[in-house]
Amino acid sequence: RVADYLDDKLQNLGDLEALDSLLSNIRNQHGLLKQQLEDAGRDLEGAKEDSHTQYVTLQEQVRQFNKDQEDIDRRLLIVTSSETSDEAVQRFESSMDKLRRLDIASGYMELLKEVDTLSKGAQSQLKKSNEAALQPYKELQTLVSRMIPLQDAAEGAAPHLLDHIVKTTQNLRRQIKDAFSADLEAILKKISWPKADVVFPNNLQDKWDVSVGKLLDLQMLELEAVENASASKTESKPPAVLFPLEVLVQPLEMRFRYHFEGDRPTNRLDKPEYFLSHIITLLNSYNNFVLDNLQPVLLHHFKGSDLALNPAYVDATSALITALLPMLRTKIFATLPQVATQAQLLSHFMHEIMSFDTTIREEWRYDGGNRAEGWKGLAWEVLVQQDWFGRWLQVEKDFALARYQSIIDAPDSGELDFDSVDPNSTKPTKAAIRVNDLLETITDRYRPLTSFSQKLRFLIDIQISIFDRFHERLHSGLEAYLSMTSSIGRTVQGISKEEQAKLQGLEGLERLCRIYGSADYLEKAMRDWSDDLFFLELWEELQDRARRHSS
Repeated sequence: RVADYLDDKLQNLGDLEALDSLLSNIRNQHGLLKQQLEDAGRDLEGAKEDSHTQYVTLQEQVRQFNKDQEDIDRRLLIVTSSETSDEAVQRFESSMDKLRRLDIASGYMELLKEVDTLSKGAQSQLKKSNEAALQPYKELQTLVSRMIPLQDAAEGAAPHLLDHIVKTTQNLRRQIKDAFSADLEAILKKISWPKADVVFPNNLQDKWDVSVGKLLDLQMLELEAVENASASKTESKPPAVLFPLEVLVQPLEMRFRYHFEGDRPTNRLDKPEYFLSHIITLLNSYNNFVLDNLQPVLLHHFKGSDLALNPAYVDATSALITALLPMLRTKIFATLPQVATQAQLLSHFMHEIMSFDTTIREEWRYDGGNRAEGWKGLAWEVLVQQDWFGRWLQVEKDFALARYQSIIDAPDSGELDFDSVDPNSTKPTKAAIRVNDLLETITDRYRPLTSFSQKLRFLIDIQISIFDRFHERLHSGLEAYLSMTSSIGRTVQGISKEEQAKLQGLEGLERLCRIYGSADYLEKAMRDWSDDLFFLELWEELQDRARRHSS
């Protein structure tokens, strides 16, 4: 390598002149390499010393760890009175588990102590100041609302603890509600409630506002919880009855039960309109009272909250209707099993309920707190929630088919009716006119229904079934006429010349007119359905569902 280096640097005589410079450069490089070698040697010695020091330290740590482990094992053996370290560890873990359970139990006791303190504090305040009792109750209610989702997240842990807190809160709520309700009842007694056209004296108006406000304050958290739950779900629940309205309605409910329970002459299975119209009478009698005295309190109390957007709470008339509906539900659900076996009573019963729903929905503008879809009605609760639709549909179908058969069997069913249509129109038979009247009556029966599927069932199972039967009757009549007027038919059936002459004369023409006139009349009646808003909405809903299903 040295020879190669010299050959590279000394290639001609001119390079010898730079020999001194070359030697100096070589000496410098040699010194630099020597310095690097010395530095590397020192670094190596330092690394060896560090490695030795670390080794010594690790050895010391190992000895200390073993010493500590022996000390822990010795202490475990002493603490747990065990013979081996494995047995000592198991006993120690068992002790730690007990300690954790003790810590949890201590937390439970602290929580129970807090609940008991709040409950007793509210009860003691209730005897002095009803308003002061609300704050501890609200704290308990907030605690319950926080614990329920936490328990769900913990897979149902501590059910007895939560149950105790919930029951304590409910018991306190009942006590506060009873006290507040008693204050309101005392005021109502002074104005002789439920006397109609009640006017508050000036000295009671402020007390009324305060008493109603306290009950609303007590219920506020529950109302907000119900409203939030309804907003997060696709299917909304019916609105809650406001506590002040519960107090107002109590004497009205007693009067209702007096008239429509037991052996009173007003309690008749064949007259459901009696108790339904009684509710309308109550609304007419007391609506002005709640508008004048309750409406301002509701507006003031719910102002600025989400509840102000729900008419069932902020509108006094709607709140009164909501308070009257529970007694009506109880009566309806108790009456249904009694009329279920009597088809005529059940049909009339459902008709009256739907008429009542229409009155409440259209005349009183009640939406049940559901601004998007509106109030579904008591008929919906009976037919859907209580599952009475199948039985009612069968009753209506039996009635309709029996009525259809009586129309067909009537002696004058085949006669042409010359007075029912315009002089220039084709004359239908009396049977066709009566069948059309029957179909319109059936439409009126199910027009108030809110369920699309139920409307469709009525249309298909009853109305189209009647159409099919009448069409088959007309078609059979036409086929019989054609058969009797053909040469083969006359031969097979053995029709006499006199009968043949009748069929080919005025009698045969009249027979054809009855068939054609009836078919034409019902066809025009069906075309009129296309102009009926009810059937238009039914058709649009059917098309919309078909599009959604296909997509």
